[in-house]
Amino acid sequence: MELNNKILIVDDQVGAVGWLEDWLEWRGYDVEILTNEEDARAALNAVQKKEAAYALAILDVMLPSRPIKEIEAYDAAFFESSMNTGIRLCTYAREELGLGEQQLPIVCLTARQDDEVEIALKALGIPLFKRSNEEIRGFLVVHLPRLG
Repeated sequence: MELNNKILIVDDQVGAVGWLEDWLEWRGYDVEILTNEEDARAALNAVQKKEAAYALAILDVMLPSRPIKEIEAYDAAFFESSMNTGIRLCTYAREELGLGEQQLPIVCLTARQDDEVEIALKALGIPLFKRSNEEIRGFLVVHLPRLG
């Protein structure tokens, strides 16, 4: 059985996850980076329809709902809708699309320091990392075999 070598990263701060992309590629994975909820939902739908497959999805908790170029104003409404995007995506994947851990393992990253995120993701059975490079790297070493 051939291992899936694709990793999906959904994060609007591409520079902040550049180290992760490089590290995953060094370990033999192909990385696809998306930067907003709309594109991430399309990728999740493709997984559900078996048009795409990923060994893992790594989602940022806070990111825009639409591509940045389509956003008209960075106002309170924009920031409010961006606060829980990753939670919405995880809920969409697990509860609406029915993508279980076997079909799509998911982990989340966040800079937020509140309990809301931890509680929501724990209820979905999704690990959360608080932007700790060593912490996520340790998790990935255990859960993603080195390829090639």
